[in-house]
Amino acid sequence: MKPLVSLFLLFLSFPLFAQTPARVADEIIVTASEMPETVESTPASVTVITRKDIDERAARDVADVLREVPGLSVSRTGSLGKTTSIFIRGGSSKQALVLWNGVEINDPYFSGYNWGQFSTAEVQRVEVVRGPFSSLYGADAVGGVVNIITAGGHDHADLDIAAGGRGLFNGLASFARTSGPVTLHLAAEHRQDDGFAPNDNDRENSLLGGFTYAATRTLSVGLTGRVANYDLGVPRNTNAFATAYVATPHHRENGKEWQLALPILAEIGRVHAELRLSQSHRYDHNEDPDAQSFGSTTSTRRNLHLTARGQTAVGMVVAGIEGEKSEAENRDSFGLDISPHHRSSQAFFVEDRLSRGPFELSLGARRDHYDTFGSETSPRVAAAWAHGGHKFRAAYGQAFRAPQIGELYLPFFGNPDLQAERSRSTEVGYDHFFLSDASVSVTAFQSNFRDLIIYDLAANRFANIGEARSRGVEVAARDHRGPFTAALSYTYLRATEEPSGGQLVRRPKHSGSLALGYDHGTGSVQLVIARVGSRPDVTDLFPFGTVTNRAYTIADVTLHWNMERLAPYAKLENLTNARYQEVFGYPSPSRRAVIGIRYSIAQ
Repeated sequence: MKPLVSLFLLFLSFPLFAQTPARVADEIIVTASEMPETVESTPASVTVITRKDIDERAARDVADVLREVPGLSVSRTGSLGKTTSIFIRGGSSKQALVLWNGVEINDPYFSGYNWGQFSTAEVQRVEVVRGPFSSLYGADAVGGVVNIITAGGHDHADLDIAAGGRGLFNGLASFARTSGPVTLHLAAEHRQDDGFAPNDNDRENSLLGGFTYAATRTLSVGLTGRVANYDLGVPRNTNAFATAYVATPHHRENGKEWQLALPILAEIGRVHAELRLSQSHRYDHNEDPDAQSFGSTTSTRRNLHLTARGQTAVGMVVAGIEGEKSEAENRDSFGLDISPHHRSSQAFFVEDRLSRGPFELSLGARRDHYDTFGSETSPRVAAAWAHGGHKFRAAYGQAFRAPQIGELYLPFFGNPDLQAERSRSTEVGYDHFFLSDASVSVTAFQSNFRDLIIYDLAANRFANIGEARSRGVEVAARDHRGPFTAALSYTYLRATEEPSGGQLVRRPKHSGSLALGYDHGTGSVQLVIARVGSRPDVTDLFPFGTVTNRAYTIADVTLHWNMERLAPYAKLENLTNARYQEVFGYPSPSRRAVIGIRYSIAQ
């Protein structure tokens, strides 16, 4: 990591005073407090990924743009489309809450979210808030929250077609228009890829869209939806004795997920109210006829979310109630069948945001009650002092992860007496926003996790017996001077299992990225370099246990040409053809060239 540290010091030595029309601090976010606020005013640790960032990198997957977020690491089991997980500030992949336009999409069967098939189609922005946010969102918001927003873009009608080595094809059509009180957006995408080995191919389709009808100046009704399906091959697995990896030429996985939301917004006097009804559904199936194995999982999450906010004598207050019902079932060849099991919860939350000149104070708490294990109370307090481009901030919060349906009821291993996982976290940070589109941010954090749900060998079932601790430092910096842009991130993370002190798997101690861009008239180029340090991992081979997955550095370069309505582009992925594995035992993609063209039908 010495090269990245040197680059960071060099970056800080730049006189960051270029005059540009927009400032990082002016970005409006909603995820950190369920109310619109600027990056400069929020007392939270926030990263915003814009549509411009996605286009500059010609990124096809949301997971790929998350790799540059400080404090966040991504692990994919092989090539594109395969199972992909994220880890925020040392928390497990199950302790990262994922939202789509504010709708929770984590899987209630075994928590977490598989990012393998989440495309960037029509994604307008991605907001990542790091730290505990159970005070607003309840279960799973332990390490942080990722909110993918696909609504709110400008009017457009585009076609985007790309092709690359190893049978890669990506076709996207998108449309958005506002006419009077009606706003409509729609996108459809097809992608296919032959992969990097026999039976490594992947086919995906996605369709998303929505409309909003502003009935009056104080009332609007909307409907948004998303559906995605996939069919992919699994090129390798362990043999019957778990002594070696062997080719699996007929092992396939396929599935579908969809989300639907009905948001209603109203201004009632000085109170802004929002009611949202939503449902999220996921189905996954895998089958290997050669091994005579199969498995299917179906899960559904239904949610009612009601909030109201208004200015009071003690600040801007947000209060809300939430009700949720989840269910999941599983069928497989190993006898681990689960008939449909349900889990219900109700919650009440309140947050007070007090602003006094340069000082911001946020006080919040949420009370969740589950029919499976009882109740949890999650407080959070955060403060920031911002003046003259400087911001000092600090926060403390408690969070929890509810036991999932699989952990509760899986035959032979489930434990219906499980309690929630719990955490306590603190952080302090400093941000500086320059007059140009430039900023520097440094955050130190620490979290303690207890009652972690892990497999108890002695009892032969899941139990609340795990403890862990994470602490570290996140650094981010960016600059924009004339045609040049630069962005850097670095994370030092010490995430350990307690009391042994061993590093948690798939959490690198050192990681970071450097993005350099040049944009001048009709042409632009973007170079992104990512470095992931060595980290412990688990092996699927006998005698199993923990291994060390070696460090790696990868680079992508993207070129764009702007020809008014036509915008050709080219990308070289894994520029140096690095050989690496994000997950031990599953080789990641080698070098590949991609060419594409975007045609704007209307502006």
